[in-house]
Amino acid sequence: MAKKSTRVGREGRRKLNESQLQAYRARKAATVVETPAEPSAAENAESRQVERSYRRAMQSGHVTAWGHVGEEYEMIRADLKRLFLITVGMFIIIIILWFILA
Repeated sequence: MAKKSTRVGREGRRKLNESQLQAYRARKAATVVETPAEPSAAENAESRQVERSYRRAMQSGHVTAWGHVGEEYEMIRADLKRLFLITVGMFIIIIILWFILA
């Protein structure tokens, strides 16, 4: 008989075992925003890029396990644009074939 990973307590809520608690704590630790005391003010391009990403992180304010929320939105927006172009291209092909085969 397999051991159950969770138990139900008196209140009806499930109790987590130790490994589930450790995984939860690790996920929570990964989503904590670390704010540096002072952003670097160096003149080279790399420090300016770090500064921009720091500002973007502070503006979005939320970090997930996959990165900053703003970066995730940018990726989703790029995917949606690509899908839109593919859809428009397919629609044009359908229109052209409709005229040719009609």
